[in-house]
Amino acid sequence: MTEKNKGFIRRFLEELDKDLSAVDDFFSSNCVVHLPGNPGPANREGFKQFVRLLYTAFPDLRHTVEDQIAEDDKVVSLVKAHGTHQGPFQSIEPTGRQVTITDIVITHLATGRVIELWAQFDVLGLLQQLGVPSPSG
Repeated sequence: MTEKNKGFIRRFLEELDKDLSAVDDFFSSNCVVHLPGNPGPANREGFKQFVRLLYTAFPDLRHTVEDQIAEDDKVVSLVKAHGTHQGPFQSIEPTGRQVTITDIVITHLATGRVIELWAQFDVLGLLQQLGVPSPSG
């Protein structure tokens, strides 16, 4: 079961890189998503808005699963995302810079869908790659 669940998450990321509708295909309608910077959990629509923002800013974004650990109905994935900053991201105008985002994603699966997701990625590292000075100077 754990290998099947790992494959499910790999397929989701592959499909997401092709079409944002993968969120509807792989996530339950009442899923709960925890994202960095959000004051509270998001629902599936909130997650789709977040994903849309990323792919608008980085339209060539591609995910690579570097490592995975699974137990029962949970999968932890270390993911690297690579893309080019070609659209606005937050208040940052496109820079044309290549970026690599390191992401740790924990997914909880049930009935063949993601019912909960926790994502934590290196926001400071991403901002530095885009040329934004760090808060310390």
